[in-house]
Amino acid sequence: MPMADVEMLMPVHVPSYTDFYSSIEHATNVGTMFRDPDNALFPNWKHLPVGYHGRAGTVVPSGTVIRRPMGQQRSDAGPVCGPSRKLDLELEVGFVTGSGPFLGTPLDLADAEHHIFGLCLVNDWSARDIQAWEYVPLGPFLGKSFATTISSWIVPIEALAPFRLPLPDQDPVPLPYLSSVVQYGLDIDLTVDLTPAGSNTPHRLSSTTFMNMYWSMAQQVTHATVNGAT
Repeated sequence: MPMADVEMLMPVHVPSYTDFYSSIEHATNVGTMFRDPDNALFPNWKHLPVGYHGRAGTVVPSGTVIRRPMGQQRSDAGPVCGPSRKLDLELEVGFVTGSGPFLGTPLDLADAEHHIFGLCLVNDWSARDIQAWEYVPLGPFLGKSFATTISSWIVPIEALAPFRLPLPDQDPVPLPYLSSVVQYGLDIDLTVDLTPAGSNTPHRLSSTTFMNMYWSMAQQVTHATVNGAT
């Protein structure tokens, strides 16, 4: 069936989600912009997968029209409230988890990947001017909560087994609960093309790969439950 003939729907119910900050190149670039190159990464970044809880109620399927968000921004005359002038997109890969441990029971790293069902594409929409005024460096409140787009397809993790490869070495070695078994990433090529309104010609904005993640999906799940969270 052609995509134009069907309605794209949410592939899963999303009661909660966490957005992790697991690319060292991305974290370094953002830290350089907000601080300085010598202090791009906070001291904790190489010791734990940094993340924040997103607004599950505004996760929508691909194709949903996104309205430009309103919010407070910095100006020469002080704070003003108006539509974002620095609306940004982020190419991300999401993964869907199934049943987990009981409340208060952390997951073991060796078992964490068994709770991952599959992967999807994610666009973490970001209003950078609202974000920068709210909190530096992340500001994951109104600058992020207005919309998150996911693909209507979930690729089962079993189908991606041929693309597994060991993660790059982590230095320093994380604490034992995050380093007890060898960690794997996935060799998935990712691109972003933008076709301007009124044009039929796409422009390539980004070309990258998912295999360069510093923290694995299993490490993210393990850390997310180490305090007993479900």
